[in-house]
Amino acid sequence: MSKLHVISTGRNPNNAVRNCIESIARQTVLPDSHTVIDDMSSDETPEILKEIDKKGPAYLKIINNTERKYRLKNIYDHVITKSPEDIICIVDSDDWLAKKNVLFTIKEAYKRDSKLEYIYTNFRCAHETEDNYGESDGPSCPAHMRRIPSKDWYPYRDPWITSHMCTFKVKAVMSIPVENFLDWDGKWFRMATDHALAMPMLHILRERDGDYSAVKYIEKPLYVHHWAEDPNTPRVGEQDESHIAAFAGQCADFIRQRGYIKGSD
Repeated sequence: MSKLHVISTGRNPNNAVRNCIESIARQTVLPDSHTVIDDMSSDETPEILKEIDKKGPAYLKIINNTERKYRLKNIYDHVITKSPEDIICIVDSDDWLAKKNVLFTIKEAYKRDSKLEYIYTNFRCAHETEDNYGESDGPSCPAHMRRIPSKDWYPYRDPWITSHMCTFKVKAVMSIPVENFLDWDGKWFRMATDHALAMPMLHILRERDGDYSAVKYIEKPLYVHHWAEDPNTPRVGEQDESHIAAFAGQCADFIRQRGYIKGSD
């Protein structure tokens, strides 16, 4: 039987990491593991995680990096240690699950359709309610998820669709040549990691099946994206994050233009 693993990675989530961990602990179906990776935080996160670790459940594992790996490499290093049929749920350490039955919903969806290898859900931002997500009068999240419109939609060409919550079978990642995760300098992508992780998976599933029958979208928002009460302010870090957004755009454009890399035989 497939195991279900939650991976949460991030830097400087501060108290939001409590919401993340508690939202997993409240689930009606608990994960086989929840790995929380602190990527060299400079705020109070290490102390918060140390406190949680003292009384945390057996399935919770907290890792404090001694060097920055950034999100993509942190995720990959833990995914490849799991079995091919295992299910991975990515919940960033400053985000959390919106309902108590999210993991049950995900696990049951994979169980009902053995062909599925990738499931993603809609989300809402922390300042939105379930009733008005995406419909607030003021600024809202940059974009909400939507269903892949047809088998002709192509991840490296068409508008971005999927990220929160991203779940997948381990085998969907194991089949991707590692070159797809590396930037123009041969280093692991530090930004646009949703693109770097999801695009090659969606590409290979479409190439294999001729459609997206191995991909499922759940429209109900099961994930809370911790933006801010005022979405015009950054989530964490310095107030001026324009350079970070520009670098993320550069990475995303590079991934699109390069396309999928088959790798060496």
